[in-house]
Amino acid sequence: MTTDQTSCWIDAAAANLGIAIDPEWKPNVAMFVEVARSMARLVEATGAASTSEAAPVFTPRDAE
Repeated sequence: MTTDQTSCWIDAAAANLGIAIDPEWKPNVAMFVEVARSMARLVEATGAASTSEAAPVFTPRDAE
């Protein structure tokens, strides 16, 4: 993603979520988006997503 594409994605995501991002925060938000994208690429590269099953959901019981 180019810098302009990341900026447009941030604007669209913020609008969809109904949140405002101050212009001075936008470079830091863009930096986090790029970090998150690089982490996602690492996870996807393992191939685990296509072979793993979701973990069971823990549901606590009421104390008896």
